[in-house]
Amino acid sequence: MRKISLIALVILLVVPGLCWGQAKVGTAGVTFLKVGVSARAMGMAEAFIGVADDASALWYNPGGLMQLDEPDVILTHIAYPAGIALEYAGIAWPVPKMNGVFGAQITFLHTDEMIETTPERPFGTGRTFTVSDMSAGLTYSQKLTDKFSVGGTVKYLEERLADQKAIGVAFDVGTFYETGWKSVIIAMAITNFGPDMDFVNSPFPVPINFKFGGSMRLIDTEEHGLTLALEGSHPNDNLEQYNIGLEYGFMKTGFLRFGKKINGGKRYSWDEYVEDNEKDPFVEYPIINENGMLSTDGLCLGAGMKFNLPTIDLQIDYAFTKVEKLGSFSFFTLGIGL
Repeated sequence: MRKISLIALVILLVVPGLCWGQAKVGTAGVTFLKVGVSARAMGMAEAFIGVADDASALWYNPGGLMQLDEPDVILTHIAYPAGIALEYAGIAWPVPKMNGVFGAQITFLHTDEMIETTPERPFGTGRTFTVSDMSAGLTYSQKLTDKFSVGGTVKYLEERLADQKAIGVAFDVGTFYETGWKSVIIAMAITNFGPDMDFVNSPFPVPINFKFGGSMRLIDTEEHGLTLALEGSHPNDNLEQYNIGLEYGFMKTGFLRFGKKINGGKRYSWDEYVEDNEKDPFVEYPIINENGMLSTDGLCLGAGMKFNLPTIDLQIDYAFTKVEKLGSFSFFTLGIGL
């Protein structure tokens, strides 16, 4: 068991070092794989790798699935401007005899029909088209010791524009370690690791991301619970990002969440970037904005309710987040415990 654990740890530490230099800022494709799929996690600014105790662990950290005692289902809908929407469905099914958990998930990003135009016919050709992205994955998580578990996912990817498409495959690997000290959990994951995809003879990398984080229960009583979660990530197509999240629970029924994403100290304009190449305009979640005030970009708020019904448990979660250039977004997730 120790040998297997060591091999998994080496993979997680060495592989990211090999892939970080593959792409620069903004050059990866199928970027829908970077969109969070859980309103609960989004309410905590996606500092979720060290929590991962529901079916959304399929997306955030498959190693955390071993915390599930019963089958769990997650359904998410996200509405974006311009008629763009993302749908996600996942199911995790524990198998106690194997000391493991099986899972399956599907993500679908789609647009409304758009009018086709050409230089010769700028007002339309009479035809319409759509754009869509899809990911379908199978997951297995295994407990290697009473405190350490590892999980992996293989995903089929498809990016489609009108009658053209690119297909590919990607892998996720995650670990989850209960330290046994003051409820501290340490977790690591590498997501979307795989070969380049090709769209009409134009190859592009997938958005690989290495994440490291943890969580700790600051308060854990029958009436009140408070969890602090921290996470750092190194994507291959953007700056490093740091997330901090809090989740408060009352009677394990009502929940309030708060989080902040940070990936830079200050936002610089494109003009400043052109004059000084050391300044990066792709800071999405600064601490200080252009006016010298505390930035609300990357600020996340959320709430949830859990209902224990005779045959199933239902959990409804909502999250709100703000991005300066795109506006505010709402996330809705329905969780079903079987």
